[in-house]
Order: sequence, then structure tokens, then C-alpha cells
Amino acid sequence: MSPTAATASRMTQFGGTSLLIGSSLLCAFSGLTAADAKTPGATYCISGVCHRVMTIAEVGALVGSEETVLASHYDDCKVDAGNPCSATSSGEEFHPDRADNAASPIYPNGTVLLVMNPKTAQETLVRINDSGPYNGARELDVSRATAERLGFADAGVTNVRIRIVSAPDQAQ
Repeated sequence: MSPTAATASRMTQFGGTSLLIGSSLLCAFSGLTAADAKTPGATYCISGVCHRVMTIAEVGALVGSEETVLASHYDDCKVDAGNPCSATSSGEEFHPDRADNAASPIYPNGTVLLVMNPKTAQETLVRINDSGPYNGARELDVSRATAERLGFADAGVTNVRIRIVSAPDQAQ
């Protein structure tokens, strides 16, 4: 997403990241960190795809609601070349062997989701601790262990039902 000339006049450069004053639009020209991408209420663009991270209050208002999303899974960077060998957007180390962590482009870090695979009737709780996925219509990226528990590790992607269990607190 390229800013227009009018928008560009309201842009402020900050460490290689452009910040649109007044609407919290972060554009990934260069230097946008994963932590920047997960600022609640901010809209950010990575690889030409833009997402708005919900505010903590918005997630809180949705606790108990369900929706179907397209999910994928990611693995250790030594196995999954598309996964960087760096900390997650929460600053935590990524644990592909734990079925309790996931990435979302729209839910802030600390959001807890119940993820259910309708094809296998398997379910598990995950806590959002990373940004992404940024590939097509995918809205959730779970750890390899989560995909194995839900029964779609070999398929790569599948539709899952998610229920928002809890919103993060301000500290998260």
C-alpha cells in the first residue's frame, strides 16, 4: 500500500518506518519490527498486505464469540525457511514443539483463543505471541505442535473455528 502525495505530507520517518499521523498506519517500507506490527489499534502493512490489530477493549468485547478462519502452521527456522530465526513479536522465543502458541495479524499479543478443527473434532488453547501470517487469506499461524494436535500438520492449511477466550491485559 503506497501513501498518496497528500498522505506523504503527513508522514513522519521513524527509524525506517513510516507512521501516518492521525490514523496509526504503520507501513513497512523498511525497518518495521515484529513488535511494531503488533501495536494494538495500529494498522500496518507487510509485503503489500495491510492489517489492523484490534485494541484490547475490542478483543474484550468479543470474548466468547466464534468465527471460522484459514489457519496455517510454522516451524523452527531450521526446518521452515520462511520463519525467521528471531524472537516473536512478543519478544518471546518461538516454541514450535509447544501446542500453546500462535501468530495472528489482527489479535494483539496475549489474546487467548480456543482453536477447533471441525474435520478432526480436536481443539486446543493457544495464546497469541507473534505477528503473521502474511500469506494470502490466512488469519492464524499456529505452531507445528498445535497443527499436529489439531490434525492438519500434513495438510499445511485448513479452516478452523476460533473462540476468543480472553483479551490480553495492558502489561501484555
